[in-house]
Amino acid sequence: MFILKPLGDKRIGLLWSSQLLSATGAEFYMVAVIWIASALIGRDAGYVSALQSGALLFGSLFAGALTDRWRHATTMVGVSLFRAALLLLLAAASAFGFMSLPLLAVTAGAVALATSVYDPALQATLPILAPGTSIRHAVNGLFDATRRMARILGPSLIALVNGLVPIGQFFAITAGGFLLSALGVRAALKGAPLPAPPETRRGLSSVLDAIMGGARAVRHHRLMHFGLIADFVGNVTWSMGVLLGMALYLRMTSAEPLTAYSLMMTAYGAGNLAANLVLAGITPKRPLLWLVMSKLTFGLGVLLMPFAPNTAALMACAALAAVNGPFENLALLHIIQHDFPPQRIAQVYRLQMCAVFGGSLIGYLAAPSLFAAFGLAPMIATLGAVTLATGLVGLALSRLLHGPRPI
Repeated sequence: MFILKPLGDKRIGLLWSSQLLSATGAEFYMVAVIWIASALIGRDAGYVSALQSGALLFGSLFAGALTDRWRHATTMVGVSLFRAALLLLLAAASAFGFMSLPLLAVTAGAVALATSVYDPALQATLPILAPGTSIRHAVNGLFDATRRMARILGPSLIALVNGLVPIGQFFAITAGGFLLSALGVRAALKGAPLPAPPETRRGLSSVLDAIMGGARAVRHHRLMHFGLIADFVGNVTWSMGVLLGMALYLRMTSAEPLTAYSLMMTAYGAGNLAANLVLAGITPKRPLLWLVMSKLTFGLGVLLMPFAPNTAALMACAALAAVNGPFENLALLHIIQHDFPPQRIAQVYRLQMCAVFGGSLIGYLAAPSLFAAFGLAPMIATLGAVTLATGLVGLALSRLLHGPRPI
């Protein structure tokens, strides 16, 4: 299978393995934060996740003004070590009984801020390690698959160790993954012909230029407008309805809530990866229809989740919802790469990240009050219905949208 061929390159293989370790460890971290925060403050746990999304949004907008001046290898290794140190602090706090909400919130915000600078450094490194067009496409597919594989490996391992390892020590497992990732990145990029960081303008003006450049590029691109709105709506539903809402709902309704949640996320990861493997070989000639399909499948899956009569049905709903990811991500990537000039691609991509993290931030901030007012199951189902309606709107608009490319 050609997509696996780049792993024969030692540098790419090491870097890919490091990314998979990091992504799998992050699944333990995500579950631990949600579980401990919900144990401390119940429905208000959404505010801790909102803090993380806010830090990711802030870092995506402004951190590049600083980190673009660093070597990418230094950024990735440094971020991995920094996150590992923070998570070892949380593991120690849990073990010795001084875990608190302020400590969890501040540390989670710092981890999120550090994470926001890791991915851009990785993405800037891959074209250098894989300069050919065909091999670069395979490498992109491999590294995109690490997140989806982690959504299978992480929850599966969590279900396996549940009851054997205290939740607080999930932070230590994640820290171990980050430490191994740092060693792998250092080994992979040692002696690599990475260019020195370019000279860039300093100060607020460079940050504002990066933000406004993306907005100017998409101002007449109606297909991208719908894509950004759909991305925003989907991430409100993902954060409020799935990550937080279903965690709280299963804590109330399941005899083994962590196991049920882990199995649900395992099924989501399996659906994600299967859809990725199928769609990665298909060019989205009508990307609007891919975006529509992403919202229809995700909305329907989330709508059905709180009504699932058993764990098997819940897993089936999660697998259906998971088809959303590859449909949406590959369609948006296709639009960005084909409809915008090279100098604008990074700026438009950052704009898309704003939609992602902005949606998550709004979802987490609104969750406590909405869950309290309407209840968990009705609110989760409503979020699924709104997402489904977004897909139906896109379907209705498919004959009206005439962007610069066929839709």
